[in-house]
Amino acid sequence: MLLGIVLHATLPYFSRLAGFEHIWPADDDQSVLLFVVFDVIHLWRMPTFFLMAGFFTHLVLARRSTSAFVRDRLKRIALPLVLFGAVMAVIVPPIWVYGWYGILSPEAFQGWTSDTPDLDSSGELVAHLWFLYYLMLMYAAVAAFRPLIGHWRRRPFVRRDGLATLGRILNLTIYTRIPLLLAASAVLLLIVRAGDESKPLWPLNWPDVLYGALFFLYGYGLYARRDFIERLRGTTTLAALWVTALAGYLGHLELLGTIDVMSQSQLPGGAEAVAPLQLADVILYGVLSVLFSLGLIGLFERLLRIPRRWIRWLADSSYWIYIIHLPVVALLTFYLAHLDRQGWLERLTGVSWSAEVKFLIVCVVTGLVGIVTYRYLVRYTPIGTVLNGKRVRE
Repeated sequence: MLLGIVLHATLPYFSRLAGFEHIWPADDDQSVLLFVVFDVIHLWRMPTFFLMAGFFTHLVLARRSTSAFVRDRLKRIALPLVLFGAVMAVIVPPIWVYGWYGILSPEAFQGWTSDTPDLDSSGELVAHLWFLYYLMLMYAAVAAFRPLIGHWRRRPFVRRDGLATLGRILNLTIYTRIPLLLAASAVLLLIVRAGDESKPLWPLNWPDVLYGALFFLYGYGLYARRDFIERLRGTTTLAALWVTALAGYLGHLELLGTIDVMSQSQLPGGAEAVAPLQLADVILYGVLSVLFSLGLIGLFERLLRIPRRWIRWLADSSYWIYIIHLPVVALLTFYLAHLDRQGWLERLTGVSWSAEVKFLIVCVVTGLVGIVTYRYLVRYTPIGTVLNGKRVRE
C-alpha cells in the first residue's frame, strides 16, 4: 500500500518517454531509472496484494460466519470506496487540469473536457481506489459460492472420498515449489489482456479483473495449505525463487530495450520482428509476477518471525495513506514541474533539479503528510475505526 506513493510519484518522470502524457501530465525531466523503479514495483505489487487479500479472506471465513464477513467487508471496503471515491471524483480532475495547463481557470477546464482524456486507466471517477471495487467483486463471488459449495458437499450423491482425492490432486498441482500452473494461468490472462490495464467501472475489463482474481484465489487456497508457506521460507526454495526472479527480470529489461530499439528503427520487417519479442516479454512478465510474489512472501516470513509494534503501526496507517496519497503526489509533482519549467526552482535554490531529486522530495513530503494526518486526525477517530477497527490510546 505504501509503495503506491513511490509508484505514482515516478509516473510524471517517464510518461512522455512511454507515450502516455495524455493520461498523466509529464515533467520536462524524464528518467529511465524511475521507469525501472516503477516497472519492478508494478510487476508484483498488485498480484501480491490480491494474493494476501485472498489468504485473509479465507482466514476470516474460517473463524467467523459468512454474514459477519459480509458486514465487515461492507464497513472496511465498500464504505471507504463510496466515501473517498466521491471525494476523489471532485478533487482529482482539477489537479489533472493544473498538471496539463499550469492554471485553474474556466478556459483550462474547457480545454480539458474538449480533449476528453481517457480516465479508464486509473479507475475512472474513483481513481486509484479501483482495487476496492475489484475486492468487492471478489468478496461477492466468495460469499455467493461458499453456501453453494457447502450445499453441494451435503448432497447424498457426492462422494466425500472423491472430493478429498480431487482436493489433494489440486493442492499437489498448484502449491508446489515450481508454480507452473499459476504461472501459466497468469501468462494466459496477460496475453488475453493484451496490455489493456484500464479500470472502467462498467463494463468491466474482464481480463484485468480475472488477473487479480487469479492471485486472490491462489491466496484463498493457500490458507488451507499454510504448510506450503514454511517451504517458501526455506533457504533452498527462497534462494531458487530469487535467483530465478532476478535473472528473469534482467532478461525482461533486455527484451524491453531490444523492442524499443527495433520499434524505432526503419529497417524492413521491423514491426514483424517485434511481435515475437513482445509475446516473449509477456510470457516472462507473467512468470516473474508469480516468482516475485512467492519470493517476497517467503522472504518476509523468514525476516519477520516476531511481532514488531512499529511495523504494525505502519500497516495500520497504510490504508489511510494510500487513500489520500494520489492527490498529494500529483499536486506536488505537477507543482514542481511547472516551477522548474518557469525556472523558479533553479533561481530559488541555485541548483538544477533532476527528475530523481524531485521524485525523492515528493515521496518524503507525501509520506510525512500521510503519517502525521493518520496519527493526529485519523487513528483514534471514527475514520480510523472504519479503516482499521478501534484503536485505544496508550
